[in-house]
Amino acid sequence: MKLEKHRYENVVILKFTGEFDTFNLPAFSERIDRMIQSGDNQFVFDLRLLKFINSAALGYLIKTSKRLQSEGGQMVLARPSKFIKKTLTTLGLDDVFKMFESVEAGVQHFRTGEDVGEIQLEGGEYDEALTGSVPILFRPSGTEEANALPNQVGRIVTLYEDGLLFRYEPDHDKGDDPVEKFLNAGQTLKLKFRQPFAVKEYYFEMSGQIQEVSKMAGGDDDDTTVDAIRVRYEDIKDDDREHLEQFVRDQESWKSELS
Repeated sequence: MKLEKHRYENVVILKFTGEFDTFNLPAFSERIDRMIQSGDNQFVFDLRLLKFINSAALGYLIKTSKRLQSEGGQMVLARPSKFIKKTLTTLGLDDVFKMFESVEAGVQHFRTGEDVGEIQLEGGEYDEALTGSVPILFRPSGTEEANALPNQVGRIVTLYEDGLLFRYEPDHDKGDDPVEKFLNAGQTLKLKFRQPFAVKEYYFEMSGQIQEVSKMAGGDDDDTTVDAIRVRYEDIKDDDREHLEQFVRDQESWKSELS
């Protein structure tokens, strides 16, 4: 995900692009917390290009909003994507945040009676270290037809102690996706991914068995869905399992501080 920073006098505008989840939450929260500690307390979060947010990241936004209010500040949302709107409504959180249809309206909320004009959101300040993503390469195995398929790219959603959940967007532009027909419970997948941890990143290569396949919203387009594949680790090195299990425990401990 990319986080781009702009400023209109004493109002900080943060433009989110991509997906906000558990994996990039520590780095992003540290940066935002640092702004608050330095004295910033009026924020407009531009979410037009934010396509996904998970519960940990959403919990952090709620905690940050409460913190700012207790310190005499406020955080408002501008241009939330359809996915974000739907998520907040589904969870009953649409009244928790004040939302505006434009960044200018969000800034105007803090600058009562002032004409802020059109705010340019190009070429802002951003941290290259925060723009990474966590893709996963996978391919079905077990049959000659499955083994012949090249690696496909998915996007990790959540890591568990015994497996992981990733998203895969089928390519239906050219007809039926040949990979999708293999995405069924019981199918074995070959998996490869690099997971950035607190100090360094690790490369993992293993196999896993699909436990469940379901559909989830694909992002901005209400009609778009992607496959959500829950996998249980199978052929995995002991050291790799230990690293992944410790990461999950650390994340659970970190998330509990948000409640």
